[in-house]
Amino acid sequence: MTSNGDEKAYMDTDSKKEQPYVSAEDISDDPQQQKQEHGLHESDAALANAPWRYKLIALATALMLPVGSHFSGAALGAMKASIKENLMIDNTRYGVLSSAVSIINTVFPIVGGFFIDVCGTVWGTIVVNLMIFTGSLLTAIAANISSFSLMVVGQVVFGIGSGLIVTMQESLLSKWFRTKYLAFAIGMQLSISRLSTFLGTLVSNPIAIRMNDWVWAFWLALTLCAFSIIMNIIYALVLRHLQGNVMSKAEMLKIKAKKTVHVKSVLRFPPYFWLILFIEFVYAAVWTVHQSVATELVQIHFGTTQVIAGYKASISQVVPIVTTPVLGLFMDLFGRRVSVLICSAALFMISCGLLGWTMVEPVVGMILYSFSLAFGPISMITSIGMILPSDYIGTGLGLFKGSNNIGSSILDIVVGLVQDNTYEGTYVGVMIVFLCLAAVGLLVILWLWYTQYKYLGNLLEMSRKQREKRMAEINDKEVMMSKQGIDAMNERTTRWYNYAFLGIFAFFFVAAWVLFFVFSATGNVA
Repeated sequence: MTSNGDEKAYMDTDSKKEQPYVSAEDISDDPQQQKQEHGLHESDAALANAPWRYKLIALATALMLPVGSHFSGAALGAMKASIKENLMIDNTRYGVLSSAVSIINTVFPIVGGFFIDVCGTVWGTIVVNLMIFTGSLLTAIAANISSFSLMVVGQVVFGIGSGLIVTMQESLLSKWFRTKYLAFAIGMQLSISRLSTFLGTLVSNPIAIRMNDWVWAFWLALTLCAFSIIMNIIYALVLRHLQGNVMSKAEMLKIKAKKTVHVKSVLRFPPYFWLILFIEFVYAAVWTVHQSVATELVQIHFGTTQVIAGYKASISQVVPIVTTPVLGLFMDLFGRRVSVLICSAALFMISCGLLGWTMVEPVVGMILYSFSLAFGPISMITSIGMILPSDYIGTGLGLFKGSNNIGSSILDIVVGLVQDNTYEGTYVGVMIVFLCLAAVGLLVILWLWYTQYKYLGNLLEMSRKQREKRMAEINDKEVMMSKQGIDAMNERTTRWYNYAFLGIFAFFFVAAWVLFFVFSATGNVA
């Protein structure tokens, strides 16, 4: 573990030794320079100081970027039974299909996150949404011609875009709202995402039955992907207009040349960041896979029809839609991010117990699961926005999303394999796997609470007044460092545990790809 002094040096903004030199050139009476101080200028950290009219426009437009992506992803899970029947595949092969989205996003969000930090998000989001549209189109065509291989290709293309668009969206919001109302902004983002997922789960089977063609669920998903592209174009044009009002093209080119973001600085990320990544690795896997099998779980364990099971499974998306913005406001006022994460873990374990071994109405278990789904992600995403420098939030969230998809890719295939080897294809073995992983994750959450308390002065649990003062000091320091072309991670040194954490990440990354190719090619253990 790291020394106390090393971590305090990272966060202590009052240390004179760490304050960068500010020359007289940094102080000016020029109105244009003063305007830039409050607008979109050379540092991503400065976005947090932008006027609220800019922030509200950024929030309203950015929330619409991944709507089509989330709906399309949910439709695939809701249509699991139809996909298996029409493509004539088993649970293991379906696990390969489902993991095709997550496996490709073990790589691209990391690269994309770094790209965001270096180059920004304006037009890149349009390219990414076009990839989502293309992948959704290929998936719909594959369903129409009953081609498993083409559907895997479509899901890979779709997965590249879907992972990048979420990373871009979360990075953008984290940079704009880092010092104030970050949790509320992320809460709204998660709420819209869950609403899109909820609708995808809810309407896919009914629309297929109504149209007497199971492929129609995928055509509807394609339409919503087109809607996201339209919203994306509006967002890009508005943001470009706002930047043009603040600085000239020559000034923007000067700023890009001055920006200092380095790949090697990943080895200087603090240990509590890597703990958050491991928690995400575990819980994102169990949340995602639980959601993808929820309809069939209810159908098999409780003996309902596929449509009724779909309705009951979709309940799991209702609570996050309503509660995440409210929970965001709670965190902005009272903090308690790690405490909320502990509650999330406990609720998930109770939910698994009810759904796996009792005949209690499945809606009860799904509601508890949905509270877990509401509490967990917002705690981790907003924590990353606080503990990493603003210039590295995109990279951090890219690694975060990558760990999400590594875990999901592995568990997707493991769950399919466990179910295929369980008597009559029930979910008892699957629920045992979920519970064991959740217990391990809970232990790591407790470790995170201890490390942030010891090395960050309990920053992640702080209430509003203390936290905003601390974050404003940190943010102002980063702005000054950026003005002088100093890397925000310059004051940290690389420690042995950084290599250890990165090595563990690389191990599971390789494992995910090996499992994917083995089961994609054979459907059996090699």
